[in-house]
Amino acid sequence: MVCKKCGGSDIQYQTVSESRGTGCLTICLYILLACTVLGLLIVIPLMLRKKTNTVTYAVCQNCGHRWKV
Repeated sequence: MVCKKCGGSDIQYQTVSESRGTGCLTICLYILLACTVLGLLIVIPLMLRKKTNTVTYAVCQNCGHRWKV
């Protein structure tokens, strides 16, 4: 693999966990469910779970350019 910015071939790979944002529709659904008693039993576990995504990046050691693989 070659760097797109400088053309260097000294590339290392990093795997990173990134947080995902909560969408507007999800927030509206949480509010709707929270308005009901049964909704509280659903909302609390949903809000407590971790929202992460694992992404792998390639990093050029010559220029520091980083891109998703």
